[in-house]
Amino acid sequence: NWTLVRNVATAPGKPYAETAHLQPIQPVKGCGERAIPVADEVPIAPQTLTEMQAFSDRHSGLGLIVLVDGKVVHEHYAKGITPTSVTQSLSLNKSVTSLITGVALGDGTLKSIDDPVAPLLPEWNDAVRGTITLRHLLSMSSGLHNYSMSKADWPTMKMMLSDEIEATALTAALENLPGSSFKYKNVDAQIAGAVLRRAIAKAHNGERYSSYLSRTLWCGVGNHPATLWAESTGGAPRFYAGLQASLRDWARIGQLVLDKGRVGEKQIVPEAYIDQMIAPSSANARYGLFIWRGTPWAKDRVYSPEAGINAHHSAPYAANDVAFMDGYGGQRVYIVPSAKLVIARLSEPDQKFDDAPLVNLALAGMARNATPSTPQRSLPPSP
Repeated sequence: NWTLVRNVATAPGKPYAETAHLQPIQPVKGCGERAIPVADEVPIAPQTLTEMQAFSDRHSGLGLIVLVDGKVVHEHYAKGITPTSVTQSLSLNKSVTSLITGVALGDGTLKSIDDPVAPLLPEWNDAVRGTITLRHLLSMSSGLHNYSMSKADWPTMKMMLSDEIEATALTAALENLPGSSFKYKNVDAQIAGAVLRRAIAKAHNGERYSSYLSRTLWCGVGNHPATLWAESTGGAPRFYAGLQASLRDWARIGQLVLDKGRVGEKQIVPEAYIDQMIAPSSANARYGLFIWRGTPWAKDRVYSPEAGINAHHSAPYAANDVAFMDGYGGQRVYIVPSAKLVIARLSEPDQKFDDAPLVNLALAGMARNATPSTPQRSLPPSP
């Protein structure tokens, strides 16, 4: 007795980016969009930017934006998407959940990510799962059962489509010792979000997660209004996906990570947390805290046996400090601190997407000296 809501699979003919049919939603208000400056001089060869755009287009791209030193050197949209379009971004939201964890640590909403989360989860009245910490969840090493992505697996369908997202996630049984092994799964993200939203409500007089996200992170970086796809109007949002935002919003989030949690003179996320977030976790050197790392290289990046898909990396990255946010089917935010580079991309799902070319093309095309160029557009705040 649970109610299915409409999703992409039940909306034939709708462009993947459309979000109006994802209901109910919780608004994530903006506080005035911060303009992204446009570079007067572009340090990436024009031919390289053309190649990057062509690659994105070949793999169902909807939008591509490239920042160097916090300034736009390239921005392009397709299939009716515009700078103000609020599109699906799927698992990119996991990285936002991690960033909000950092915010909560900074303002005292959370004391530690190494304390057991059971006190905030009365549903976990057994000792077996009582040792799981937020760090275990954020590093995808909780040891909890990972539901198959098969449509025949009803817990997965309830997690994705029902009004019982959080309750379903909390029924996951423990399979392995917490911290002992990596397995990418939505359950860990949803439970981490449950801990966050309950800690926020407890510390801030019942404040909703969507409100906290808005007044801290979203307004802090100057993002456009967004939405969270939730299980009900007042219930739990989807923390593993479901944050619908614009491409520029994702570029600003990537820049926040590159700038160690700071926007101008304001520290939005503690620098120490950003360092932890992008550092290798003990269970998987290629994964931090809800964010992927570019090293060590593997041709096929494995999510989990239950996912049924891997991500392809045709070559190692040309920089050893790449971190990236990963959304299903080729939606990415790449961060390369050594090159002051951020690349954000939204797309229709494309299982043939290759994670190597965009970053490696950009790094190869960055000239030693900036090449003067006239930007094709200015980027004031969206109307």
